[in-house]
Amino acid sequence: MDVPPFVVVDTSAAVEVLISDAEYHHAYVDLFERVCRNGSAIAYCDLLEAELAEAAFTWDVKRADPKGWRAARRDRPASARAREHEVLSAWRDVSDSEHALQVRMTAVVDDAVELMSTTGLASYDAIHLAVALALNAPLMAHDRRLLLEASQFGEVLTCR
Repeated sequence: MDVPPFVVVDTSAAVEVLISDAEYHHAYVDLFERVCRNGSAIAYCDLLEAELAEAAFTWDVKRADPKGWRAARRDRPASARAREHEVLSAWRDVSDSEHALQVRMTAVVDDAVELMSTTGLASYDAIHLAVALALNAPLMAHDRRLLLEASQFGEVLTCR
């Protein structure tokens, strides 16, 4: 099998890589490292960083108060702010490397809108799939719905 020049990383996979107590953390770290070791660059949409900040911040808040987490997020607990900082810092180590390619959301938004219509994917998932399709690259994801739809278009990488 040929090594693809890029592997597109979706937020659900990035969360598994970057949050150490995520259920599939070790498996995704291994997959991520294998992809890089094989010579593929990591590609991602600029939307990913905002999504990572949201996921990292809400990780601890949701665990502490599964029912009232939305109200609790206004308080911005220190543990959640620390997690957010830690995850974004780790992601920037990846995204600032010479082995990363950021794709502007505006470059794929028309394709994403079409994917939303044809697949029923949410906008953020359609954006990541549109990046993979634009680059003719495999999509690394953890989200089941996205994996199901993306597999109809091309190669997906997952640890599910």
